[in-house]
Amino acid sequence: MQQAIDYIHAHLNRDLSLAKLASVVNISPTYFASLFKRTMGISPHQYVIQRRVEQANFSSKIYRF
Repeated sequence: MQQAIDYIHAHLNRDLSLAKLASVVNISPTYFASLFKRTMGISPHQYVIQRRVEQANFSSKIYRF
């Protein structure tokens, strides 16, 4: 799972489909989604959205005058 999380963090600015994330760890998208939710407590989609929001908040704080 760490490999998928690292991939998400490295590619937040790209389209991150469930199929692509599952391929990173060489399992089916259905199994990946189930395993991710069981491990992380949220769906892969929710995780990606949370990371993108955090990144946007961080960026907005850096560029404030």
